[in-house]
Amino acid sequence: MESYFNRIVELFAKSNVSASSLNEFHQWLTDEKHQEEKEKALHNLWKKTADGTIHETSAATWKSLIQVYKRTKQPKDNNRRRLLLFWQVSAACLLIALISTVYFINKTTPVAADLIEQYVPIAEMKQFTLPDGTVVQMNSTATLLYPEQFTGESRSVYLVGEANFKVAKNEKQPFIVKSNDFQVMALGTEFNIRAYPSDSTLTTTLLSGSVEVKFNNMISTKILEPNEQLAYNKFTKTETIVRPDLSEVTAWQRGELVFKSTTLKEIITVLERKYPFSFVYALNTLKEDKYTFRFKENTSLQEVMDIIARVSGGIKYRIEDNKCYITPL
Repeated sequence: MESYFNRIVELFAKSNVSASSLNEFHQWLTDEKHQEEKEKALHNLWKKTADGTIHETSAATWKSLIQVYKRTKQPKDNNRRRLLLFWQVSAACLLIALISTVYFINKTTPVAADLIEQYVPIAEMKQFTLPDGTVVQMNSTATLLYPEQFTGESRSVYLVGEANFKVAKNEKQPFIVKSNDFQVMALGTEFNIRAYPSDSTLTTTLLSGSVEVKFNNMISTKILEPNEQLAYNKFTKTETIVRPDLSEVTAWQRGELVFKSTTLKEIITVLERKYPFSFVYALNTLKEDKYTFRFKENTSLQEVMDIIARVSGGIKYRIEDNKCYITPL
């Protein structure tokens, strides 16, 4: 399971960062709190960036941080030089994540020590109440970040995954849910947002009230009416607005599984969140045909796979221990 720091790094790896934030980050990085977790996250990030595929704006940030380290550290041998290079590169990437995280909480607040994380493990759901009275129900493998108390001009939270929000009304302090290149603002309403990093499409469905959705690098804005759903493809930069069956949109809250015109690969991605099993398959063996299924609450993985295998007609499966093996017929 990826750590909290890993998930944040993945989200913000391509964000812009002000050079004035470097000092705050350097203080955070050298603090002993959560040092082991920081080092693991940096090591994982280092492995992913070792191939040299660096986003242009990130590279500029890296160069700035290297200058900071040159002034504060003087390696005396080759081992320390290698270690320093590791920290220069990987710490700069983490800077992007941390500063962006603080930014969405409150632009005028220094690095926050009161940031709370809610994470839902695989095959689970969670419901809780935020400090302002907003009720949140989160789907499996979702992460929500929020402060202990909402201060400033807005109530901002950051979501990775899927959640439903019943927002406590406060006209003086709008409620904002942010995800990567996606933002939903409401005053007092109920809406569902789905923003898993692995999904190509981000969606917001308004159940009641009114929301403003910003997307496409925050330059596009749509106002939704009740029963409307906005779907934004982050790769094609296109959006559509439809009126879906709300019982299908909220089915996950009742423990149900609904697939509508969905490929096998997309179905497996959802099953990996719903069930505590690893799926083993070759991607090129899965056809691009689309299927529609609906499974009731507490349907076992074996029952689900039995139906999928019969309907698709092109795969077989076997479940051993905590793995589900899928192969073509």
